Amino acid sequence: MEKLENIVKNGYKKLLNREPDTVGLEHYISLLEQEKINEFQFHELIKSSQEFMILHPEIIPKIIFPEILENIPDPEIVAMYRIKNEERWIEKSLKMCSEVCQKIVVVDDGSTDDTLKICKKFPSVVDIHSQTNLPFDETRDKNILLKMAMKLNPDFLLSVDGDEIIMPGMKQILKEDLTVLHPKANVYQIQVLEVREKPNQIRINDSTTNGLFPTILRLKNQPSNLHFEEMKFPGNAHCPKIPQNAYRQKNPAVTRCKILHYSLYDEKIRNEKYNFLTKLDPNNTEFFGYKHLIEPEKYCGPLEYAYLPKGSYIQDIE
Repeated sequence: MEKLENIVKNGYKKLLNREPDTVGLEHYISLLEQEKINEFQFHELIKSSQEFMILHPEIIPKIIFPEILENIPDPEIVAMYRIKNEERWIEKSLKMCSEVCQKIVVVDDGSTDDTLKICKKFPSVVDIHSQTNLPFDETRDKNILLKMAMKLNPDFLLSVDGDEIIMPGMKQILKEDLTVLHPKANVYQIQVLEVREKPNQIRINDSTTNGLFPTILRLKNQPSNLHFEEMKFPGNAHCPKIPQNAYRQKNPAVTRCKILHYSLYDEKIRNEKYNFLTKLDPNNTEFFGYKHLIEPEKYCGPLEYAYLPKGSYIQDIE
């Protein structure tokens, strides 16, 4: 018993830099004592916690229970994309998404570049709704997407932006999270990493840059009137990725899956986003009038970075 207690205490100290709480100590000692997990699996379970992921967003997860996972069929996941003029990122985004999701549905809100042409190249993109000359309205578009995706009757919905790319190697990690670690959860969070200036460089000292956001929805047991609601911002901006009335929305599970986010990658993109949002929402006060996008150090503090290991990021960023 003393040996197992030391394993747990040392693991907490090494990975979380703290002593275990009583509940955690007893829980992991029991699992180790019953040989339900080994020391490696204990460490990986600690790494799957929200606490560890926020502390170390650059650490890449590993499969914990391969012998269980190999006997479980892949969950059916449909990805939902609401996009406009994303030709810089969309091909890489759809490529990685197609490794995780069997089908993808797209709402294109009037792209004038090659975004639609790129989308149509992917067999996994099974439905595209294209619209032009409509006022900006995120809630409207996401409800269209939701209906398109639900017609396919998948197990899960995954919401992805056009400037987001699922980190390479996440298919089995996500499968294990959905089917083994959290098989009864209804809403799942994904860690979104802000890639900035260099392909392997992520910002780590801002809650919006390495935070976990509800991104995946299990369709079973959801309300019959599942829908996205109106937002208080012009154009229903900042509409969440998961419908607000989703079952157990306020108690999501944490997945180890990571998404690389390029919306602030370089100065050109940051200025474009700032100009768009200030035009759409000129009286905003909740987000510093969006000035944090172009002056992050003034509004959010000094920029601090971590670096992703080779194989976990997209190298050929233009």
